[in-house]
Amino acid sequence: MHGRTPATVARAVAWLILLTATVFLLEAMALWLSYRPPPGQVVAAVLGSLVFGFGYARAVWDAVARGRGRNRHQADLAVCASVSFAMLLALGPAWGALPCLAAGAAVVSLTPRRWGWVVPLVLAGTAVAGFMLAVPADVLVDMLVKSAVTVVVLGTLGVLPPFAREMHENRAELARLAVVEERLRFSRDLHDVLGHGLSVIGMKMEVALLLIENDPGKAAGEIRDALGISRESASDLRTLVRGYRQQSIAAELDGVRSVLSSAGIGCRTDEVPLDIPQHVQDVAGWIVREGVTNILRHSRATECRIKLRVNDGRLMIEISNDNPVAAGPDGRAGGSGLHGLRERLAGIGGELTAGVHNGTFTLLAHAPLGESHRHDAGAEVTRR
Repeated sequence: MHGRTPATVARAVAWLILLTATVFLLEAMALWLSYRPPPGQVVAAVLGSLVFGFGYARAVWDAVARGRGRNRHQADLAVCASVSFAMLLALGPAWGALPCLAAGAAVVSLTPRRWGWVVPLVLAGTAVAGFMLAVPADVLVDMLVKSAVTVVVLGTLGVLPPFAREMHENRAELARLAVVEERLRFSRDLHDVLGHGLSVIGMKMEVALLLIENDPGKAAGEIRDALGISRESASDLRTLVRGYRQQSIAAELDGVRSVLSSAGIGCRTDEVPLDIPQHVQDVAGWIVREGVTNILRHSRATECRIKLRVNDGRLMIEISNDNPVAAGPDGRAGGSGLHGLRERLAGIGGELTAGVHNGTFTLLAHAPLGESHRHDAGAEVTRR
């Protein structure tokens, strides 16, 4: 199912609740009409059903589909309950389902503190109405049990939209935290490598500035020392950036499995093929990270599959997941990430395709393992 966002889930649940109420109303009307009531009562039943349906639909749609908060339609619920008991008492037991529908609407559109006393009151009113209509005991018990089950089912359906919204927000937060954690890790490493060196260079330059007039020789020595430290720091920085980029594919897979598991998404991965050149692993790592980030941000996935194959001197990386959202031109909403991956792959002579087929989003990348296309792939990453 494409586009299963919290809003679509909420609308689907609201329609399901309204469809349930419609079936109950039509069933009650058909059963009651089988007794051949007089025309005046038929008109009253139709008008009552319309009033009940209008108030019921307003309360349910606003609370469930739009999520505008609860306790907004207490007047509509009061009208629904009044009409349901009036039709039950005036027209007979055939309309016994209406009070439970009113109770179900109360569960999905009122706060627990309020529906907690409304529901027992409605069920008790249904029992009293049954006694007043001389409904047989076994039929009355069956009516009350079905009413209670209906209320529970409708109440359970009403819980789904807020749960879907919470899951969506949690998944987005996990994606954001994963990015923040990676930035913090790199910033810590950068501070550890450069912080001390830059501080020493600054102090030596201050000393050289003080000595340059009275003792030029010592000032020159301090400047030479600062120059040596700056070269060491530059070398450390290159090592840091290279190490940051050149994390192995196996380490990347371990990381994404952990993130996906935290998000409640199952992940299966292949063993990493042997002897993958480092410049290919650099780009493969970006592909895995970007692909999994897109899954967290732009899908309602429950399963993810990452395949790694070597065939005819090329590495194939396939990342697939179920339940994608509606895709944009690059395969996902706002395909800037995939555009960047295509550029990185182009730098080593590779290519990337992405799209949805049979309800599964698949990102497929191919990269040659040879050295002929290695030109400036790392430099391109550094410039970014």
